[in-house]
Amino acid sequence: MKKLNNLKNLKIFFVGIGGVSMSGLAKMSLHFGAKVEGSDITKNQETIDLENLNIKVYYGHKSQNIKKNCDLVVFSGAIHDNNIELITAKKYKIPVIERSKFLGYISKQFATVIAVSGTHGKTTTTAMIGEMFINNNMKPTIHLGGESVNLKSNTIIGEYQYLIVEACEYRESFRFLRPQLSVITNIECDHLDYYKNLKSIVNSFGRFAKNSQTVITNSSTNIKKKNVINVDKIYLLKEVNYSNLGYDFVVYKYSQFFGKFRLNMLGLHNVYNALFAIAVADFFQVPIDTMKTALENFNGVRRRYEKIGVIQNLPVIIDYAHHPTEIKNSIDGIKNAFKNILVIFQPHTFSRTLKLFNDFVFALSKLNHLIIYKTYPARESEIIGGRACDLYEQIFGTDCDYADNLSDLLTKINEKIKLFEFDCILVLGAGDLAENLRKKLK
Repeated sequence: MKKLNNLKNLKIFFVGIGGVSMSGLAKMSLHFGAKVEGSDITKNQETIDLENLNIKVYYGHKSQNIKKNCDLVVFSGAIHDNNIELITAKKYKIPVIERSKFLGYISKQFATVIAVSGTHGKTTTTAMIGEMFINNNMKPTIHLGGESVNLKSNTIIGEYQYLIVEACEYRESFRFLRPQLSVITNIECDHLDYYKNLKSIVNSFGRFAKNSQTVITNSSTNIKKKNVINVDKIYLLKEVNYSNLGYDFVVYKYSQFFGKFRLNMLGLHNVYNALFAIAVADFFQVPIDTMKTALENFNGVRRRYEKIGVIQNLPVIIDYAHHPTEIKNSIDGIKNAFKNILVIFQPHTFSRTLKLFNDFVFALSKLNHLIIYKTYPARESEIIGGRACDLYEQIFGTDCDYADNLSDLLTKINEKIKLFEFDCILVLGAGDLAENLRKKLK
């Protein structure tokens, strides 16, 4: 196999090329001079964008998609070992590597890697940092786990000085990165289909920190390392005030006035995401006025408080929240703008629901009006006790219904609108419901 430190003319095939990260890696590989092809089950916006770049995309996984002269096959974490294209690649003795390892190789093309991790907030924080660097004409390359509204993409190809990348903790994917600067926004229990417990998650983030030259985090993560910048000990938030669907806030650095900022986004948690972005930008000496402008003009990431349509004149807003803490933050954040909310929640994976079951019940039982939608299984088979219907049966003290399909959900939404006065409909979850609703409401 040709050395990965030079991708020029390397023939690379991506299995699952329509995924958010995979499509971005395909774009970067093309930029570095590789000859790129890939496959996925169905056409989506990512595959359409790739085809517009003259990247060949095959729909359906077939052995004939893999050519004997292919130099490398990259596969996403959603692809199983029995995939016919992986089997064919191994038959032809073509090197096969998983997405996160390939990202590690790609990152070596850049002088400075800034990797943003954490249980919550990493996509938004990465996008904020990226837009600050762009506004300062630093020409970064940016790789997100979602699509920036302003940048209209999940991947921006810049120059070779800076790579700003979202670093995923699932299956310890970030272990292949060696960042000059890493961010750890927070650490909580999640992905318990892979990690045994919170301790194993903390240890994983600890190893990620060890692989980083400098870490920006907060003292609650308890990261032990020589070069650690604890945001909460250096940067102080003051005068945080909600107004006009956003927040005005003042930042002090070492007790000295640093700057006054405006963020035109819902959710107090996004102010804390902005504080991490400010700390990173300050580390690289981005002017404060540039930070201010970038945050004021920041329009977020798709599926984070995004309006996708209306039902009976009520705005339908989607948010990616799929963890009990994220549900709480999402509800708290939107209450400033909307008081009477109908919440639709689609659980993401049976294992997460089962392992965090009591936390989900506690968070959801605090809502006034709720419809639970069938679980998005992702990579999993059904687990009794971890299904959406199991969760529904344990919700207490609130108006709650269950829907097993989109038609049933829309019927129940319309029934509730007749009975109660709502200001908005909030759809929570990381599964397919939000996009299916988006298509329905167009």
